[in-house]
Amino acid sequence: MPLPVIAGVMRCAVVGQTQGGDTWTNVWHARDKAGITPTPLTRIDELHAMLIRVYTGTAFASGAPWFNACATGVTLTRVDYTALDGMALGYSKAASGAGSSGTSTLPAQTSSVVTLRTAVRGRRTRGRIYLPACSAAGTVITADGKLGAAAVSATIAQIAGLIAALPAIQWELVVASYGKSLIKDPNDKYDKIESTWTPFATPVTNVTMDAVFDVQRRRKA
Repeated sequence: MPLPVIAGVMRCAVVGQTQGGDTWTNVWHARDKAGITPTPLTRIDELHAMLIRVYTGTAFASGAPWFNACATGVTLTRVDYTALDGMALGYSKAASGAGSSGTSTLPAQTSSVVTLRTAVRGRRTRGRIYLPACSAAGTVITADGKLGAAAVSATIAQIAGLIAALPAIQWELVVASYGKSLIKDPNDKYDKIESTWTPFATPVTNVTMDAVFDVQRRRKA
């Protein structure tokens, strides 16, 4: 599906490697509040420096980068930026970082999920980020196979810190609704029909995360 046109919005695909060498990708969206078109590379570089802190580098206040909870074989390699203006070429910026919590990891398809929430109700105005698999260390996961409370609270705080820091550099984190989905056909329970709407973006107001792991089947080894 071609990318939508949403004025001022930047698609940010964070890319890295799992412990087994497969690729993981997290797609975020940010809106340029400065309104400069086309977006100068220096503006993207400023966004980049903030975004990668979700994974590696400096903590925001009481938060901690996600890689603090990952095994050493989980890495960050780059972020691919695409302005959703229907015209701009993509801009790929190198990034580096690796987990720091032991060498044992959960299976690559095992994922902790962050839900991005907005002030507007509905499926089109919330998003999900399937983080790369965390460490299998007892300091990260609990005896009953859940993500430890410390990692949950630190990750929520880290992303909340990103949300709070972006406006100072004229960016804001948003949920982008791409304007197309498949829904059940009311006349045929075995079929689906296409539902379309005008693409739009909604500012993220807070994030939630629980201790239960989900499965990202595309990462299955």
